Amino acid sequence: MKSKFYILLFLVPMLIAGCIKTDHNPDTDPRNNNYPLGTFTGKFMRVHIDPQTRKTDTIKTDIQLMLSTNTGFYVSGDTSVFHAGSYGSFSEDYTDMSMSFHDVTWPAHVYDHKTHLMGSYKYSYNGSYLEIVDNKASDTLQYIYHLNKKY
Repeated sequence: MKSKFYILLFLVPMLIAGCIKTDHNPDTDPRNNNYPLGTFTGKFMRVHIDPQTRKTDTIKTDIQLMLSTNTGFYVSGDTSVFHAGSYGSFSEDYTDMSMSFHDVTWPAHVYDHKTHLMGSYKYSYNGSYLEIVDNKASDTLQYIYHLNKKY
């Protein structure tokens, strides 16, 4: 009987210690390392440089981007022509200032003329202004998001 008591005496504290959460939700934790979370509004720009003439063709549209660790990301706003309204999951790497987006509305086998927020991007964020730039090395095409934190 004593041996069962000693086993329980050691197992109960281990069980309690294993159930205590030590991670923090960046959505609600003030120590979120300045991750860009929340709702952002601003401009999406698609900059294309013609390889022959070297002339720049820039398309701009208003968008809203919501980033949450609970629900993922959501793009809305003027999504009728240039940028697709989309949603999905995302991850952030604060050490190299990059974000990866997985858009579940991405048309895998169909050409879509709209831009989707999909893949890896570099970002800079100062607490109120978020700039997201396409991470793919291209000398003729670049996607840039200039966004201000709404709430």
